[in-house]
Amino acid sequence: MNPISRPLTVALTLAGTAFLVPAVALASTSHSAAARQTATVAPACDNANPALPGGAFVWASLPGDGFAGGAGYVVEITNEGRSACTVRGVPGAAFQDNDGHLVGGEIPAVGKGTPVTLKPGATAHFSLIIHDAEALCAHPVSGQVVVYLPGQKQPQDGQLAAQGCAGLPGGGVLSPGIITASTGIPLYSD
Repeated sequence: MNPISRPLTVALTLAGTAFLVPAVALASTSHSAAARQTATVAPACDNANPALPGGAFVWASLPGDGFAGGAGYVVEITNEGRSACTVRGVPGAAFQDNDGHLVGGEIPAVGKGTPVTLKPGATAHFSLIIHDAEALCAHPVSGQVVVYLPGQKQPQDGQLAAQGCAGLPGGGVLSPGIITASTGIPLYSD
């Protein structure tokens, strides 16, 4: 390398570095701001009130998978409100007899996990296993499943008839799974 080209190479390298450092810093600052914006979470979904518009509505499908000792269901949560809301974790579940009395207590909701943001009309889902009460207790009670979305105190009718066992949380028959993202409104398409 000749004596003149070496200082020129060093000068060009330093000039390039001086140009790149602010550009990289600006890009990382912009990226951090974008990450902060996407980390913003919509408020938790409220229970839907059948008399009023808005809130998250729980709806159960037909059994997706029957097995010896029970059946699996897909339970959908649809945002019927006018703004986005968030659900996360594992819903609570309970079993009520036909008179509306809780049988055996509730399985509490767990509000930890990845948030699922539901825009108006969007749907999330979770799996619900209902075990065969006749295999678990001598005198099963007929009734229905109710669901407590994480952070909510009021149950929603899971629209599922079942049998449960007295003295066991969730009637001893309910096993809800974690809420995951999904699409659509139950029984509706554009």
